[in-house]
Amino acid sequence: MLCFLGNSHAAHHLREAAKKRGLHVITEMEKAHVVFISEDTPTDETGKRDLTPIRALIDKAKTSGAQLVLTSQVPPGFTRSLGIENIFHQAETLRIKDAETRALRPEYIAVGGDAQIGTHYANYLAAFHCPILRMSWEEAEFSKIAVNMFLAAQVDATNRLHDAAQKVGVDWWVIAEILGNDKRIGLHAYLTPGKWQDSKHLLRDAVTLAEIEKDAL
Repeated sequence: MLCFLGNSHAAHHLREAAKKRGLHVITEMEKAHVVFISEDTPTDETGKRDLTPIRALIDKAKTSGAQLVLTSQVPPGFTRSLGIENIFHQAETLRIKDAETRALRPEYIAVGGDAQIGTHYANYLAAFHCPILRMSWEEAEFSKIAVNMFLAAQVDATNRLHDAAQKVGVDWWVIAEILGNDKRIGLHAYLTPGKWQDSKHLLRDAVTLAEIEKDAL
């Protein structure tokens, strides 16, 4: 039996995806075999995170005795610092425009942690029929940063190319179609011009990466 804690869109979509995969989802944390902590990590306007609500949910969840799975965005080293053996960090890769689809059909699931995966969590992972990538807590935490920074770099490249296309009278959307059909780039690339810093998720991970580079964590 699975229980999802958190009021975020991610918690909702992960919960619904589990139900659609035929898994038993309950609201009573005390009866659950696996408890997911899936709250968004709050940030201020500069991308600085506040981990207080995440810690509060973890403190609540660990009283259940269930296997814990943290999907919230946290800096590398956070999960290990909790001192909880029976917890995993599952890197969540949802995005607003297609969160439901990505929750139901993930390309992979990255699972960080040293403990043995219990039967109920193993059944959850197996239900999605995708590669399960095992790694350390830090590697799972960092993988989310790495993914988001590649996406941010795509937007930066798109903006640069879009501006150059306008200068020479080229319709950017013709170019975007070409890029989308190139298997090395693909239909799901970030080919819409914009300011990636407006995404709190991308900005938060950009700030975290900068802190790592400055040894400021």
